[in-house]
Amino acid sequence: MIHSELIKKASRWLQTQGCGVVITEMTSSAGQEPDAIGWTTAYSILIECKVSHSDFLNDRHKCHQRIDKSMGDKRYYLAPKGIIKPEELPDGWGLLEPREKSMRIIKSAGWFYQKKSVREEITLLVSAMRRIRGVMPNGVSAKCYQYKTKNRATIGIEKKDKD
Repeated sequence: MIHSELIKKASRWLQTQGCGVVITEMTSSAGQEPDAIGWTTAYSILIECKVSHSDFLNDRHKCHQRIDKSMGDKRYYLAPKGIIKPEELPDGWGLLEPREKSMRIIKSAGWFYQKKSVREEITLLVSAMRRIRGVMPNGVSAKCYQYKTKNRATIGIEKKDKD
């Protein structure tokens, strides 16, 4: 399975978890480029996709491994079966394995609610809104549709007419 396929699966899974806003692979000044992150009305879920064990091991030195510098109230790795062992996960991180049409939770994620970078999440969301400014003149409600930008990022949006 290739990285882009995992990201699509992550995006779909986030939507099934109640995330009305999902952003994938978007570069911003937030200092972190999550593979996928989604927001419900109450919390955020971050997913880092890995296609090899060495890629997972290299992640240990990235800023999102620092509890106070990462996005996500809940944090997961998504990797094909056997790539990551649950005992290798950083504290609090969960593990997802893709199935043909579903996702299997190998280990549930803990809560990082008081230990996340709200500033980085807001920076990413504001950057996403700037990119779609003018595209939705009657208002924007993030849901399940995708607007393809010129970079590789996708932003879920739904056009709503003003009442």
